[in-house]
Amino acid sequence: MKRLFVALLLFSCHSFADNYFYAGSSLSVYDDTELQYNDLKVDENNAFGLSGFVGYGLEISTGMELGLEVEYQHFGKADFAQDVFMDGEAYYFNLRPKWVEPGNNLYSALILGVGGIKAQTDIYGVSRSQTELAYQAGFELGYMFDQLDVGIGYRYQTGDFNDVDLTIQGVLLTARYNF
Repeated sequence: MKRLFVALLLFSCHSFADNYFYAGSSLSVYDDTELQYNDLKVDENNAFGLSGFVGYGLEISTGMELGLEVEYQHFGKADFAQDVFMDGEAYYFNLRPKWVEPGNNLYSALILGVGGIKAQTDIYGVSRSQTELAYQAGFELGYMFDQLDVGIGYRYQTGDFNDVDLTIQGVLLTARYNF
């Protein structure tokens, strides 16, 4: 039975083409948040983060699609020390070029976005929140099941908060439904 399933996966064809709307979600795992001020640098692993996005996919040419999307992210909490943590959220406008080999369900995609990060720090009970311009870049590898895409990828995000550079990077697990 397992061999039949693998054979069907290898020889199945993606039945979705043309322009389409899509919606999806990503789970951020193994994220790392880094804050740098001059020569001082601290970093910490985040709790799981979650994002949701909606977009429109345009078929540019055979095997090449371009997604235009809006994304909301909630970062997992990063505890730097006892009573010192950071939490945040972001909004991005993304371009997602996607390459699909004809006759195959495997795909690769880039994530390129610009938006805003809202970071909230809490240092010994004193909270501060600030929103700044941010950028993100990443890639994704995945498999298409009819109208459902599932993938794994990597994302790098950066923003500048009053001379403190914020970097968040990590692994993504993504599911996207194509309407």
